[in-house]
Amino acid sequence: MFGDRAVFKMYIKDGCPYCDKARDVILKEMDMSLHTINITNDPNMREMIIEDTGHKTLPAIFIGGVFVGGCDDLCELRDSGELELMALREQNSILKEQICQCKRSL
Repeated sequence: MFGDRAVFKMYIKDGCPYCDKARDVILKEMDMSLHTINITNDPNMREMIIEDTGHKTLPAIFIGGVFVGGCDDLCELRDSGELELMALREQNSILKEQICQCKRSL
């Protein structure tokens, strides 16, 4: 992870095989940074995700601030080649931000 910001953010729940599969795609296949938020015991957060995205299942996956869907959506984007491009754009944005912070601290 670069600084405090990850390329991917994912809301998960304990025991969810789709959450585990999505985590493996992001961390093992793509070797990208991931911030997970476990909402197993937080029904209010679950309702907020549904209200914000319309997505009713977990995981709920974001690249930067953009909602991309669940595990099946992630895999479809991966298979089409679009996921890598989206992730690299976000990673580039994070790196640019870090470089600007370093320049300001000089």
